[in-house]
Amino acid sequence: MELFARLQDIDRRILYVLLAISVSLPFLVAAPVPQAAQSPQTQGFYKTIEDLAADPQRRNKLVILSTNFSASTAAENRTQTETMMRHLMRRRIRFAIFSFDPQGRLLAQQTAERLQGRYGYVYGRDYVNWGFRPVGAFVNIVKAMVRDIPGAIGTDHRGTKLAELSAMKGVRGVDDIGAVIEISGSNSLPIWLQFFQRTGKTPVPTLFACTAVMAPEAFPFLKSGQLQGMLVGLKGAIEYEGLLGERGFATKASASLSYSHFLIVALIVLGNIGMWAARARPAGRARASGRKGGR
Repeated sequence: MELFARLQDIDRRILYVLLAISVSLPFLVAAPVPQAAQSPQTQGFYKTIEDLAADPQRRNKLVILSTNFSASTAAENRTQTETMMRHLMRRRIRFAIFSFDPQGRLLAQQTAERLQGRYGYVYGRDYVNWGFRPVGAFVNIVKAMVRDIPGAIGTDHRGTKLAELSAMKGVRGVDDIGAVIEISGSNSLPIWLQFFQRTGKTPVPTLFACTAVMAPEAFPFLKSGQLQGMLVGLKGAIEYEGLLGERGFATKASASLSYSHFLIVALIVLGNIGMWAARARPAGRARASGRKGGR
């Protein structure tokens, strides 16, 4: 009982050390990771890219990564971006980074540069960054892209004309786009659905990678068939990594969160046991004293 009573007086420095270990351990060693079943929207996201890669008539089309996020949502959106870039690079699919947020095009470019060596990707040949455009021009640019993407965008983020880049070979308008992936923490998805998705000969597959708080607003688009797949927050990135068979940042972060939660629950249980032991101890002593007095 004395041992349990002491559980209420654990030095807080010990608790901080235990928490630090539980948070950092998955990033340092290949710790076991709890696995959850992939949601239908994540499976749809993965299948859309796989179908594009498997179709000889569509695999050479360009995929647009609309990276409309900033550092404030990078934990979710940038992690999602890295996972989908891995998938596109693995399947040798060309893609273009495009953003109406000045931070989004930079964060996405940094991610692509970190991955390109592993997959043999080269800027200008396998992918391109269209750069940043003011959010006020979002609708007008998307409308103009339907017929003339090089004319609507003009140059890449380095100032090179798109027509001079081999990554843009054969790309003129909406019919040359294999898919649009909107990666955002805001309500920017409807613009692609309204002004771009159904303006060509066939609908352009549209995918959404959003923060967890934005997901409820997008589920109706999934049910209507306007969205072919969606990654919901960090959980979506974790599920996507599972489908890819990779252990990236999202999977490690999942393990880190899980271990931290297990530790907190264990400490709460032990603390309550200690409180119960502390309360039971005086009562036990009082009953023992009463029996001695009666004798």
